Amino acid sequence: MTYLSKPNFVQFSANIATALFAVFIVVHISAAAGIFPVSMLWGGRQTELTLTIRLTSVVAVVLLGAFIYIIRYRAGLVGSMPPPTAVRIAAWVVTGYLALNTLGNFASASSVERFLFGPLTILMTAVCLIVASSNN
Repeated sequence: MTYLSKPNFVQFSANIATALFAVFIVVHISAAAGIFPVSMLWGGRQTELTLTIRLTSVVAVVLLGAFIYIIRYRAGLVGSMPPPTAVRIAAWVVTGYLALNTLGNFASASSVERFLFGPLTILMTAVCLIVASSNN
């Protein structure tokens, strides 16, 4: 079996998704800590790091962590195989969420979201779609 055979390609896609989710986790932790400018997130409309924005970034970190687990479970990298129906559905929910998030990134007032995060979320959507639609 070659590295890019179907099961390995699904797992490779899940690993790419994991790496990209991790990038966004670091961005949100950095934003919550005041390191990453909040004006580059949340549609580019926030100019001040408020407690609400900090908490929202923390919630985003937890959500992204859950997304990692769901996608890795669906790809057979964690958990038991075959994945339960809830994990299969959750992988599609993650993919749909990312597709909507991509639209939001491209509609953002922030050039960082439009030109950096937008293309990254397209890639995340694509690799999550590969995982969600797999026969694993």
